[in-house]
Amino acid sequence: MEKIIKDFPQYLFLQKKDERISAPYKGQNIRLRFNINCKIKEKDENQNYTILSCISSEPQTIKIFLDICETSISQLGDEPTSKEIKNNTDILIDLFKELPNKQSSIIGLWGELFLIASSKNITKSLEAWHQHAEDKYDFYDNNEALEVKCTTQTDRKHQFKHDQLVSNLKDHYVVSIMISEDPAKGLSVVDLYEDIKKNCSSDNLNNKLKKIFFKIVGKTPFEELNEYKYDLNFSKKNLLYFKVKGLSKLENKDESISNIYYTIDLAQKKSVDNLSNDKFTSYLYFPN
Repeated sequence: MEKIIKDFPQYLFLQKKDERISAPYKGQNIRLRFNINCKIKEKDENQNYTILSCISSEPQTIKIFLDICETSISQLGDEPTSKEIKNNTDILIDLFKELPNKQSSIIGLWGELFLIASSKNITKSLEAWHQHAEDKYDFYDNNEALEVKCTTQTDRKHQFKHDQLVSNLKDHYVVSIMISEDPAKGLSVVDLYEDIKKNCSSDNLNNKLKKIFFKIVGKTPFEELNEYKYDLNFSKKNLLYFKVKGLSKLENKDESISNIYYTIDLAQKKSVDNLSNDKFTSYLYFPN
């Protein structure tokens, strides 16, 4: 009988019997083992379990593990198959493979969470939010896309990838959000994250929120993230939407040239007067 790793958080699954056993996994932060014989003291009996373990002693890594497992594990039944366990834990394993240690993209994340938290329908906004930070669109649903650009400067000069401006979508928008620091009364990405989580009743969407959030902030302690607070009302008053088709771009006919970037001053472009009426952008905050 193999011993459970002492002093580390574990999740035990009573796996469906007569199921094919998947290969175990051991990474820097996560360990997954199938068909391990364990003795449960409360029941005074031995039984085989699948064990998901966090093998990091770092408090923030443990917190992330427990926070994500809270919703992802709840999606499994009482006796899941090995395939169901593997599919459910693969995303968690991928997340923990390369958790960043440094603060990154906090302002961009704040802008995206701000849009979700201030929308009229958090569920619809979360459904449209990207699954991965590197996805082409920040928000996409039903053939409609939205790019989020944030700035703490007093202008609306934003950087774009060339590919972001090459679009065949009729409804493809850019939102320019001006952000102002407010250490006293402002909201941090943690504040927005907790607010969205509290107001979303879907376990699937809460799980999505957690995975994207921690993929971006990594192991940066909440205490450090809470040092960066921004004025919600200021951003609501200084938010404008633009059509991607109204933004100029160069024509690149040379396939050997890639990674083209532009800096565009959106203050010199015409913003839109309204968004779609029947798609996810209809729920987003729009200044009067």
